[in-house]
Amino acid sequence: MMQQYLRIKAEHPNSLLFYRMGDFYELFHDDARRAAKLIDITLTSRGQSAGEPIPMAGVPYHSVDTYLARLVRKGESVAICEQIGDPAKSKGPVERQVVRVVTPGTVTDDTLLEQRRETLLAAVVSRPGKDRGKVGATYGLAWLDLAAGRFSVLEADGAAALEAELERLKPAELLVPEDQSREFGEITLGAQRVRPPWHFEFSSASRLLTDQLGTLDLRGFGADDLPLAISAAGALLQYVRETQKTALPHITRLAVEERGDALQLDAATRRNLEIDASLSGQDSATLFALLDSTVTSMGSRALRRWLNRPLTDHQELRRRYQAIALLVDARRFEGLREPLRAIGDVERILSRVALRSARPRDLTSLRASIAALPTLRAGLARIEAPLIIDLTHAVSDHADVLALLQQAIAEEPSVVLRDGDVIAPEYDAELDELRRIATHTDEFLLELERRERERSGIPSLRLAYNRVSGFYIEVSRSQADNVPKDYIRRQTVKNAERFITPELKSFEDKVLGAREKALAREREIYEQVLAQLTDRLAALQATAGALAALDTLSALAERAAQLGWTEPQLVSETRLEIRGGRHPVVEHFIDGPFVPNDLMLDAGRRMLIVTGPAGSGKTTTLYALLQQIVERTPGVSIIALEDPVERDLPGVTQIEVSPFGELTL
Repeated sequence: MMQQYLRIKAEHPNSLLFYRMGDFYELFHDDARRAAKLIDITLTSRGQSAGEPIPMAGVPYHSVDTYLARLVRKGESVAICEQIGDPAKSKGPVERQVVRVVTPGTVTDDTLLEQRRETLLAAVVSRPGKDRGKVGATYGLAWLDLAAGRFSVLEADGAAALEAELERLKPAELLVPEDQSREFGEITLGAQRVRPPWHFEFSSASRLLTDQLGTLDLRGFGADDLPLAISAAGALLQYVRETQKTALPHITRLAVEERGDALQLDAATRRNLEIDASLSGQDSATLFALLDSTVTSMGSRALRRWLNRPLTDHQELRRRYQAIALLVDARRFEGLREPLRAIGDVERILSRVALRSARPRDLTSLRASIAALPTLRAGLARIEAPLIIDLTHAVSDHADVLALLQQAIAEEPSVVLRDGDVIAPEYDAELDELRRIATHTDEFLLELERRERERSGIPSLRLAYNRVSGFYIEVSRSQADNVPKDYIRRQTVKNAERFITPELKSFEDKVLGAREKALAREREIYEQVLAQLTDRLAALQATAGALAALDTLSALAERAAQLGWTEPQLVSETRLEIRGGRHPVVEHFIDGPFVPNDLMLDAGRRMLIVTGPAGSGKTTTLYALLQQIVERTPGVSIIALEDPVERDLPGVTQIEVSPFGELTL
C-alpha cells in the first residue's frame, strides 16, 4: 500500500495528497506533518520505514470540504486520490488514482467559494523592453473564473500597468514561467505557482485554445494580435486541465479587454479609493458595500466587476443610465427583485454541471430558478430600455430543461448522490423496481409465505433469511415429503429442512444486490441528466449572464431611488462638473447631515484647494487625482490643508507637506 502511495505522491510533489482509505483521507510523511500544523488535526503513525514510524494524519471523507476550504485559504493545493478499483476483485491494494487537484484558483465547490466574490486563476508572461528590464516591458495576462467559465485576456505595457490590473483582479493563484519567476517574485497577490516555460510557448498555446474554443483561429475573439496574452491563456488552460482531469465544456469564449476601454487606475490609487476593500479592513466602509443591494450572488459579483472596471464607452454607459432611469421610474425595480430572489447561483451551478461535480441540491436550485423566469420576463416586458430588451431576449424560459429537472430529480433529493433517493419516482421503471424490492422485502416475503402455505398445504411453513444460507423456506422434517416438486433442498438442520424455489432464488438475486444496483442505476441516470444539461449549456449560460446584469441594474436603481442620486450627463469635452455633490460612503457613516459641495474642472481650471474636517475624505480624493494630474500637467502646485500625504506616488519626485501649507510636485 505504501508503495502505491509513494508512486502517486511522486506524481504530485507540490500538493498535499489526500489518499482515500475506507472512510478517511489519509496523509503520510511530510504531508501529514504539514497538514497537522495547518488544519490542527492529530498526527499519528502507521508502520515503519527505515526503522522509523511513518507519520500519518487523516480527515473523515464526509467532512473533507471543511478541511479543503481551510487549506485552500492558506494557499495550499490538494490532490484528491480515490479508490477506483473493486475491493472484491483486487489482488493487493485497491487501485487508486488522483481524480482532481484542488488549488486556490480552481475551486468550484460551493463550500469552498465566497458567494459574492470571484475566485480567479491568473497567468502572466513578459517580454522585456529594450534594456531587457521592466521599463518598456510588455506583459500578457490571462485570468479565469473557473466557477463561472469566464475567461479573459489583455496585454499591458509596463510594470505599473500590470500591477494595476493584478490589483483589480486580485487572483487567488498566479501562474508564472519558471525562467521569469525572479521577475515576478515581488508580486505577492495570491498563491504563486511556477510553471515550465514551454507551457507559455505561443504555438502550443494557440493550438490548446482553438481546441478548447472549437475554432480554427482566435481572430473571432479579437486575440490574433496578442501573442503574449495568448501564451498566458494557453498556460492557464493547461494548468486547469491538469488539475480538473476532465473536459471543460463551459469554457467556450475568450474575452479580450483593452486597457483604454476603462478608466486607468494605478494600484495605489485603486487601494486608496477603497472601491471594494478597505485599508482599515472594515469592508463595510467601501463603495461596493454601499451599493450592493443585489439579491443574487451572481449580481453581486457582476456589480463588483463593474465598479472595479469603470467603462469609458459613452454609448454603453448611456444604455446603462437609461435602463436604471426607467427602473427608478415608478419604482419598477421592485417588480423585478422578488422573482430575482427566487433565483440561485445559476452561473456556478452550470459550471459544476459541466465539470460533472454538481450535487443534487444544485439541480433543485437550478429547477427553482428556471421556474421563476416566466414571472421575471413578464415584469421585464414593460420596460422599454434597449439594454433591458437585449437582456430579456437572453432570459429564455428553458421549458425543456425545466421539464427534465421536474421529471428526473426528486422533489427533496438527498444531499449527496451516494445516499440515493435523488432520481424521482416513476422516471425510470428499472430503478422503481429495484427500489421496490429493496424497500418492500418484508411485504414480499409475507405474501410469498402466504401463497406457499396455501400451495403446499403446510400451515407451519415459514420464510426466513440468514447471511450463510440466504433466503429459504423452512418446514419441519415430518412435513419435508409433502413439499411441492419444484422445491430444491438447500440445507438440513435439526428438526427441519430448508428449501428454495426458482421464484425465491430469483427474488434473492434481486434483493441482495438491489440496494447497490439501485444506487448504480441512480448514478447512471444522474450522469445522463448532467449530459443533457451540458448540451444546453450555452443558452443557460447566456441566461445566467443576463440575470446577473439585471440584478445589478435593479440594485443600482434601488440605490439611486433610496439615496436620491441623479443621472450623470456625459459630454465630449474635457470637463467635470458636480453640483451639490456628496461623498456616498462618508455620508452613510456620519450622524449629522452631509454638507454638499460643488466641483468643476476643465481645460482652464486645474488647481483646487481641498478643505474639510478630519475624516471627510480629503486625502483619498487628493490622492486619487494626483497621479492623473502628474501625468498630464507636470509642474503644477496643489495646496493641501490639514492632512499630510505620506505615500509613494508614481511619477512624483518630491512631496513636502506641512499643515495649511503648500504641497509642491
